[in-house]
Amino acid sequence: MCQRTDDIWEDSTVIQDVFSLIFRSYVVVCDFSGRNANVFYEAGIAHTLGKYVVPITQNADDIPFDLRHHRFVRYLNNGEGRQRLGKELEERFRFLAEKKVKTNLI
Repeated sequence: MCQRTDDIWEDSTVIQDVFSLIFRSYVVVCDFSGRNANVFYEAGIAHTLGKYVVPITQNADDIPFDLRHHRFVRYLNNGEGRQRLGKELEERFRFLAEKKVKTNLI
């Protein structure tokens, strides 16, 4: 399930809702388009908690140099681009789900 903190109100502070969602997640998708400082902060929380982070962006230059070693999905912000993004994310999620199953079996 995909959630945004805009859609919930579990705590009186937004950042606590952000932290709670990341904490409960297996995979966190971070859109670095536009170099939003909040996204960098949230990606840092996810990395610290050992979550799988799937970076996405409209422009590769929006991903800071110290995060470029992570594979990211580049997309165009139009109907066709978002449709392709959805398919690529499904593929990544499927891979990570299979990895989780294999890891739990060992």
